[in-house]
Amino acid sequence: MEAVAGALWAGLKTSAGFFWDSLFGLIFGFLISAIVQVVATPRQMERWLGPNLRGIVSGALFGIIASACSYGAAAAARGFYQRGADVRSVFSFLISSTNMNVAIVILFWTLLGWKFAFAEFFGGAIIITIVTVGLSLWFSTERQAALRSSGAGADDDHCHHHHGVDEPASRRLTVAATWVAIWRTMLADIGMLRNELLVGYLIAGFAAALVPPQWLSGALNAVRALPVAGYPLLLILGLLLAVITFVCSMGNVPIARFLALAGIPLGANTTFIYGDLLVPPMVAIYRKSFPREIVYAFIGLFILGALVAGAIMDLVIGRGFGGFSMGSMAVNDRFTLYSNLAAIAAFIVLWFVAQRRGGPSSISDETAR
Repeated sequence: MEAVAGALWAGLKTSAGFFWDSLFGLIFGFLISAIVQVVATPRQMERWLGPNLRGIVSGALFGIIASACSYGAAAAARGFYQRGADVRSVFSFLISSTNMNVAIVILFWTLLGWKFAFAEFFGGAIIITIVTVGLSLWFSTERQAALRSSGAGADDDHCHHHHGVDEPASRRLTVAATWVAIWRTMLADIGMLRNELLVGYLIAGFAAALVPPQWLSGALNAVRALPVAGYPLLLILGLLLAVITFVCSMGNVPIARFLALAGIPLGANTTFIYGDLLVPPMVAIYRKSFPREIVYAFIGLFILGALVAGAIMDLVIGRGFGGFSMGSMAVNDRFTLYSNLAAIAAFIVLWFVAQRRGGPSSISDETAR
Protein backbone atom coordinates (compact mmCIF):
# COMPACT_ATOMS: atom_id res chain seq x y z
CA MET A 1 0.00 0.00 0.00
CA GLU A 2 2.82 2.40 0.83
CA ALA A 3 4.45 1.65 -2.52
CA VAL A 4 1.21 2.41 -4.35
CA ALA A 5 0.73 5.64 -2.40
CA GLY A 6 4.33 6.64 -3.09
CA ALA A 7 3.95 5.99 -6.82
CA LEU A 8 0.69 7.93 -6.88
CA TRP A 9 2.27 10.89 -5.10
CA ALA A 10 5.33 10.82 -7.36
CA GLY A 11 3.17 10.81 -10.48
CA LEU A 12 0.95 13.64 -9.29
CA LYS A 13 3.95 15.69 -8.16
CA THR A 14 5.71 15.25 -11.50
CA SER A 15 2.51 16.09 -13.38
CA ALA A 16 2.19 19.30 -11.37
CA GLY A 17 5.81 20.09 -12.17
CA PHE A 18 5.21 19.67 -15.90
CA PHE A 19 2.12 21.87 -15.63
CA TRP A 20 4.12 24.56 -13.84
CA ASP A 21 6.92 24.37 -16.42
CA SER A 22 4.48 25.02 -19.26
CA LEU A 23 1.94 27.29 -17.54
CA PHE A 24 3.12 30.50 -19.20
CA GLY A 25 3.00 28.82 -22.60
CA LEU A 26 -0.55 27.62 -21.96
CA ILE A 27 -1.82 31.00 -20.81
CA PHE A 28 -0.22 32.98 -23.61
CA GLY A 29 -1.18 30.32 -26.17
CA PHE A 30 -4.85 30.45 -25.26
CA LEU A 31 -4.70 34.24 -24.99
CA ILE A 32 -3.17 34.62 -28.45
CA SER A 33 -5.79 32.26 -29.86
CA ALA A 34 -8.63 34.22 -28.24
CA ILE A 35 -7.30 37.57 -29.45
CA VAL A 36 -7.08 36.28 -33.02
CA GLN A 37 -10.58 34.77 -32.89
CA VAL A 38 -12.10 37.97 -31.55
CA VAL A 39 -10.13 40.64 -33.37
CA ALA A 40 -8.94 39.22 -36.69
CA THR A 41 -11.26 38.92 -39.67
CA PRO A 42 -10.96 36.09 -42.21
CA ARG A 43 -9.67 38.60 -44.75
CA GLN A 44 -6.91 39.71 -42.39
CA MET A 45 -5.93 36.12 -41.56
CA GLU A 46 -5.73 35.32 -45.26
CA ARG A 47 -3.42 38.28 -45.69
CA TRP A 48 -1.18 37.35 -42.72
CA LEU A 49 -1.27 33.54 -42.94
CA GLY A 50 -2.42 32.95 -46.47
CA PRO A 51 -1.89 30.11 -48.97
CA ASN A 52 1.53 31.24 -50.15
CA LEU A 53 5.19 31.35 -49.17
CA ARG A 54 4.67 34.64 -47.36
CA GLY A 55 2.00 33.07 -45.16
CA ILE A 56 4.20 30.08 -44.34
CA VAL A 57 7.15 32.31 -43.44
CA SER A 58 4.89 34.60 -41.40
CA GLY A 59 3.55 31.60 -39.50
CA ALA A 60 7.10 30.45 -38.71
CA LEU A 61 8.17 33.93 -37.60
CA PHE A 62 5.11 34.25 -35.38
CA GLY A 63 5.88 30.87 -33.83
CA ILE A 64 9.41 31.99 -33.01
CA ILE A 65 8.08 34.73 -30.72
CA ALA A 66 4.86 33.05 -29.51
CA SER A 67 4.07 30.08 -27.26
CA ALA A 68 6.79 27.52 -26.44
CA CYS A 69 4.24 25.01 -25.09
CA SER A 70 2.80 22.50 -27.53
CA TYR A 71 -0.66 22.58 -25.92
CA GLY A 72 -0.78 26.37 -25.95
CA ALA A 73 0.49 26.45 -29.53
CA ALA A 74 -2.19 23.97 -30.58
CA ALA A 75 -4.86 26.21 -29.06
CA ALA A 76 -3.49 29.20 -30.96
CA ALA A 77 -3.24 27.21 -34.19
CA ARG A 78 -6.85 26.18 -33.83
CA GLY A 79 -7.88 29.82 -33.48
CA PHE A 80 -5.90 30.82 -36.57
CA TYR A 81 -7.53 28.14 -38.70
CA GLN A 82 -10.99 29.06 -37.48
CA ARG A 83 -10.45 32.65 -38.54
CA GLY A 84 -9.48 31.63 -42.06
CA ALA A 85 -5.69 31.07 -42.03
CA ASP A 86 -4.28 28.60 -44.55
CA VAL A 87 -3.58 25.21 -42.97
CA ARG A 88 0.04 25.15 -44.22
CA SER A 89 0.76 28.47 -42.56
CA VAL A 90 -0.99 27.24 -39.41
CA PHE A 91 1.18 24.12 -39.22
CA SER A 92 4.25 26.25 -39.93
CA PHE A 93 3.35 28.25 -36.83
CA LEU A 94 2.69 25.12 -34.78
CA ILE A 95 6.03 23.51 -35.63
CA SER A 96 7.97 26.74 -35.20
CA SER A 97 6.41 27.59 -31.86
CA THR A 98 7.59 24.33 -30.26
CA ASN A 99 10.98 23.92 -31.95
CA MET A 100 12.18 27.34 -33.12
CA ASN A 101 10.66 29.48 -30.37
CA VAL A 102 13.17 31.90 -28.88
CA ALA A 103 12.39 30.92 -25.29
CA ILE A 104 12.94 27.20 -25.76
CA VAL A 105 16.03 27.75 -27.94
CA ILE A 106 17.58 29.89 -25.19
CA LEU A 107 16.81 27.21 -22.60
CA PHE A 108 18.33 24.45 -24.70
CA TRP A 109 21.40 26.57 -25.44
CA THR A 110 21.86 27.28 -21.74
CA LEU A 111 21.30 23.73 -20.55
CA LEU A 112 22.68 21.64 -23.42
CA GLY A 113 24.89 23.98 -25.44
CA TRP A 114 24.64 25.69 -28.81
CA LYS A 115 24.69 22.47 -30.85
CA PHE A 116 21.41 21.28 -29.39
CA ALA A 117 19.82 24.73 -29.78
CA PHE A 118 20.91 24.92 -33.42
CA ALA A 119 19.61 21.41 -34.09
CA GLU A 120 16.23 22.31 -32.63
CA PHE A 121 15.95 25.53 -34.63
CA PHE A 122 17.15 24.38 -38.03
CA GLY A 123 15.56 20.96 -37.61
CA GLY A 124 12.26 22.76 -37.13
CA ALA A 125 12.83 24.60 -40.42
CA ILE A 126 13.42 21.26 -42.19
CA ILE A 127 10.21 19.81 -40.76
CA ILE A 128 8.24 22.90 -41.83
CA THR A 129 9.59 22.55 -45.37
CA ILE A 130 8.65 18.87 -45.64
CA VAL A 131 5.20 19.34 -44.09
CA THR A 132 4.20 22.41 -46.12
CA VAL A 133 5.53 21.04 -49.43
CA GLY A 134 3.81 17.71 -48.77
CA LEU A 135 0.50 19.37 -47.95
CA SER A 136 0.76 21.52 -51.07
CA LEU A 137 1.24 18.40 -53.20
CA TRP A 138 -1.40 16.42 -51.33
CA PHE A 139 -4.16 19.04 -51.15
CA SER A 140 -4.88 21.72 -53.71
CA THR A 141 -6.17 25.08 -52.51
CA GLU A 142 -9.60 24.13 -53.84
CA ARG A 143 -9.52 20.81 -51.96
CA GLN A 144 -8.57 22.56 -48.72
CA ALA A 145 -11.43 25.02 -49.19
CA ALA A 146 -13.87 22.15 -49.76
CA LEU A 147 -12.70 20.36 -46.61
CA ARG A 148 -12.98 23.57 -44.59
CA SER A 149 -16.51 24.26 -45.80
CA SER A 150 -17.56 20.66 -45.04
CA GLY A 151 -17.67 21.59 -41.36
CA ALA A 152 -14.48 19.98 -40.01
CA GLY A 153 -12.49 22.55 -38.14
CA ALA A 154 -15.09 25.20 -38.84
CA ASP A 155 -15.85 28.17 -36.62
CA ASP A 156 -17.53 27.47 -33.29
CA ASP A 157 -20.26 29.76 -32.03
CA HIS A 158 -17.98 31.47 -29.55
CA CYS A 159 -15.58 32.52 -32.31
CA HIS A 160 -17.75 35.21 -33.90
CA HIS A 161 -16.94 38.18 -31.72
CA HIS A 162 -14.90 40.32 -34.09
CA HIS A 163 -16.12 43.88 -34.40
CA GLY A 164 -16.31 45.34 -37.85
CA VAL A 165 -14.99 43.90 -41.08
CA ASP A 166 -11.67 45.60 -41.57
CA GLU A 167 -11.39 47.91 -38.57
CA PRO A 168 -7.74 48.03 -37.43
CA ALA A 169 -7.00 45.48 -34.71
CA SER A 170 -5.17 48.08 -32.64
CA ARG A 171 -8.34 50.17 -32.43
CA ARG A 172 -10.55 47.26 -31.41
CA LEU A 173 -8.10 46.29 -28.68
CA THR A 174 -8.65 49.66 -26.99
CA VAL A 175 -12.32 48.81 -26.35
CA ALA A 176 -13.12 47.10 -23.04
CA ALA A 177 -15.91 45.03 -24.60
CA THR A 178 -13.34 43.44 -26.91
CA TRP A 179 -11.34 42.18 -23.93
CA VAL A 180 -14.51 40.77 -22.35
CA ALA A 181 -15.09 38.84 -25.58
CA ILE A 182 -11.45 37.70 -25.52
CA TRP A 183 -11.87 36.47 -21.93
CA ARG A 184 -15.01 34.52 -22.80
CA THR A 185 -13.41 32.98 -25.88
CA MET A 186 -10.32 32.01 -23.91
CA LEU A 187 -12.40 30.30 -21.22
CA ALA A 188 -14.47 28.49 -23.82
CA ASP A 189 -11.32 27.13 -25.50
CA ILE A 190 -9.86 26.01 -22.18
CA GLY A 191 -13.14 24.33 -21.25
CA MET A 192 -13.29 22.50 -24.57
CA LEU A 193 -9.69 21.23 -24.41
CA ARG A 194 -9.31 20.71 -20.67
CA ASN A 195 -9.85 16.93 -20.81
CA GLU A 196 -7.03 16.52 -23.34
CA LEU A 197 -4.79 18.74 -21.24
CA LEU A 198 -5.57 16.88 -18.02
CA VAL A 199 -4.93 13.47 -19.56
CA GLY A 200 -1.72 14.67 -21.17
CA TYR A 201 -0.21 16.09 -18.00
CA LEU A 202 -1.20 13.14 -15.82
CA ILE A 203 0.21 10.51 -18.18
CA ALA A 204 3.36 12.54 -18.73
CA GLY A 205 3.88 12.92 -14.99
CA PHE A 206 3.36 9.26 -14.16
CA ALA A 207 5.52 8.09 -17.07
CA ALA A 208 8.39 10.36 -16.07
CA ALA A 209 8.08 9.48 -12.39
CA LEU A 210 7.73 5.71 -12.69
CA VAL A 211 10.00 4.79 -15.63
CA PRO A 212 13.57 4.39 -14.26
CA PRO A 213 16.01 6.65 -16.16
CA GLN A 214 18.64 3.90 -16.15
CA TRP A 215 16.24 1.52 -17.89
CA LEU A 216 15.42 4.19 -20.47
CA SER A 217 19.02 4.98 -21.33
CA GLY A 218 19.93 1.28 -21.34
CA ALA A 219 17.16 0.45 -23.79
CA LEU A 220 18.09 3.30 -26.13
CA ASN A 221 21.77 2.43 -26.11
CA ALA A 222 20.94 -1.24 -26.76
CA VAL A 223 19.01 -0.23 -29.86
CA ARG A 224 21.87 2.02 -30.92
CA ALA A 225 24.30 -0.92 -30.75
CA LEU A 226 22.39 -2.95 -33.36
CA PRO A 227 24.36 -3.27 -36.62
CA VAL A 228 23.20 -1.25 -39.66
CA ALA A 229 19.60 -0.71 -38.50
CA GLY A 230 20.53 0.55 -35.03
CA TYR A 231 20.74 4.26 -35.78
CA PRO A 232 17.53 4.55 -37.89
CA LEU A 233 15.71 2.57 -35.21
CA LEU A 234 17.10 4.89 -32.56
CA LEU A 235 15.70 7.91 -34.40
CA ILE A 236 12.30 6.22 -34.61
CA LEU A 237 12.47 5.20 -30.96
CA GLY A 238 13.25 8.78 -29.95
CA LEU A 239 10.08 9.91 -31.70
CA LEU A 240 8.06 7.05 -30.20
CA LEU A 241 9.41 7.85 -26.74
CA ALA A 242 7.91 11.34 -26.96
CA VAL A 243 4.55 9.91 -28.03
CA ILE A 244 4.27 7.45 -25.13
CA THR A 245 5.53 9.85 -22.44
CA PHE A 246 3.02 12.61 -23.36
CA VAL A 247 5.51 15.35 -22.35
CA CYS A 248 5.10 18.82 -23.89
CA SER A 249 7.93 21.08 -25.06
CA MET A 250 9.00 22.71 -21.82
CA GLY A 251 8.74 19.43 -19.92
CA ASN A 252 11.09 17.85 -22.46
CA VAL A 253 14.02 20.00 -21.33
CA PRO A 254 15.11 17.94 -18.29
CA ILE A 255 14.50 14.65 -20.14
CA ALA A 256 16.58 15.79 -23.11
CA ARG A 257 19.32 16.79 -20.70
CA PHE A 258 19.25 13.33 -19.12
CA LEU A 259 19.38 11.60 -22.52
CA ALA A 260 22.36 13.73 -23.56
CA LEU A 261 24.21 12.82 -20.36
CA ALA A 262 23.40 9.15 -21.03
CA GLY A 263 25.19 9.38 -24.38
CA ILE A 264 22.16 9.32 -26.69
CA PRO A 265 23.12 10.88 -30.08
CA LEU A 266 21.89 14.36 -30.85
CA GLY A 267 19.74 13.12 -33.72
CA ALA A 268 17.67 10.75 -31.58
CA ASN A 269 17.48 13.34 -28.81
CA THR A 270 16.09 15.96 -31.18
CA THR A 271 13.52 13.56 -32.65
CA PHE A 272 12.38 13.03 -29.06
CA ILE A 273 11.87 16.79 -28.71
CA TYR A 274 10.10 17.05 -32.06
CA GLY A 275 7.71 14.27 -31.08
CA ASP A 276 5.78 16.32 -28.53
CA LEU A 277 3.47 17.39 -31.37
CA LEU A 278 2.40 13.77 -31.83
CA VAL A 279 1.27 12.88 -28.30
CA PRO A 280 -2.31 11.50 -28.25
CA PRO A 281 -3.88 14.53 -26.48
CA MET A 282 -2.39 16.79 -29.17
CA VAL A 283 -3.76 14.54 -31.91
CA ALA A 284 -7.17 14.74 -30.20
CA ILE A 285 -6.93 18.54 -30.34
CA TYR A 286 -6.04 18.40 -34.05
CA ARG A 287 -9.09 16.25 -34.74
CA LYS A 288 -11.27 18.87 -33.03
CA SER A 289 -9.61 21.65 -35.01
CA PHE A 290 -8.90 20.47 -38.57
CA PRO A 291 -10.46 18.17 -41.19
CA ARG A 292 -9.58 14.54 -40.56
CA GLU A 293 -7.83 14.03 -43.90
CA ILE A 294 -5.54 16.96 -43.23
CA VAL A 295 -4.79 15.71 -39.71
CA TYR A 296 -3.67 12.30 -40.98
CA ALA A 297 -1.60 13.88 -43.76
CA PHE A 298 0.06 16.21 -41.26
CA ILE A 299 0.93 13.35 -38.90
CA GLY A 300 2.52 11.30 -41.69
CA LEU A 301 4.48 14.23 -43.09
CA PHE A 302 5.56 15.35 -39.64
CA ILE A 303 6.94 11.90 -38.79
CA LEU A 304 8.89 11.89 -42.05
CA GLY A 305 10.14 15.43 -41.43
CA ALA A 306 11.19 14.72 -37.85
CA LEU A 307 13.22 11.65 -38.84
CA VAL A 308 14.89 13.44 -41.75
CA ALA A 309 15.63 16.51 -39.60
CA GLY A 310 17.08 14.40 -36.78
CA ALA A 311 19.39 12.54 -39.18
CA ILE A 312 20.54 15.71 -40.93
CA MET A 313 21.14 17.63 -37.71
CA ASP A 314 23.13 14.75 -36.25
CA LEU A 315 25.24 14.51 -39.42
CA VAL A 316 25.84 18.25 -39.79
CA ILE A 317 26.00 19.40 -36.16
CA GLY A 318 26.04 16.42 -33.81
CA ARG A 319 29.20 14.74 -35.07
CA GLY A 320 31.47 17.76 -34.92
CA PHE A 321 32.31 20.94 -33.03
CA GLY A 322 32.83 19.23 -29.64
CA GLY A 323 30.38 17.79 -27.14
CA PHE A 324 27.50 19.10 -25.09
CA SER A 325 27.92 21.98 -22.68
CA MET A 326 25.73 21.38 -19.67
CA GLY A 327 24.43 24.37 -17.76
CA SER A 328 22.55 24.67 -14.50
CA MET A 329 18.89 23.72 -14.19
CA ALA A 330 18.57 26.74 -11.90
CA VAL A 331 18.49 28.89 -15.05
CA ASN A 332 15.48 26.94 -16.27
CA ASP A 333 13.77 27.32 -12.90
CA ARG A 334 14.28 31.10 -12.82
CA PHE A 335 13.07 31.53 -16.40
CA THR A 336 9.96 29.46 -15.66
CA LEU A 337 9.21 31.40 -12.48
CA TYR A 338 9.45 34.84 -14.09
CA SER A 339 7.52 33.75 -17.19
CA ASN A 340 4.74 32.19 -15.12
CA LEU A 341 4.43 35.26 -12.91
CA ALA A 342 4.04 37.44 -16.00
CA ALA A 343 1.45 35.06 -17.48
CA ILE A 344 -0.53 34.84 -14.23
CA ALA A 345 -0.49 38.64 -13.94
CA ALA A 346 -1.88 38.93 -17.48
CA PHE A 347 -4.58 36.38 -16.66
CA ILE A 348 -5.60 38.26 -13.50
CA VAL A 349 -5.76 41.61 -15.32
CA LEU A 350 -7.95 40.11 -18.04
CA TRP A 351 -10.19 38.50 -15.41
CA PHE A 352 -10.51 41.84 -13.60
CA VAL A 353 -11.51 43.67 -16.79
CA ALA A 354 -14.07 40.98 -17.62
CA GLN A 355 -15.55 41.12 -14.11
CA ARG A 356 -15.99 44.86 -14.24
CA ARG A 357 -17.75 44.55 -17.59
CA GLY A 358 -19.91 41.59 -16.58
CA GLY A 359 -17.76 38.73 -17.93
CA PRO A 360 -18.10 35.15 -16.63
CA SER A 361 -16.23 34.33 -13.45
CA SER A 362 -15.23 30.76 -14.24
CA ILE A 363 -14.69 28.24 -16.99
CA SER A 364 -17.88 26.42 -16.02
CA ASP A 365 -19.87 29.68 -16.39
CA GLU A 366 -18.70 30.03 -19.96
CA THR A 367 -18.96 26.41 -21.05
CA ALA A 368 -22.46 26.22 -19.61
CA ARG A 369 -23.67 28.92 -21.99
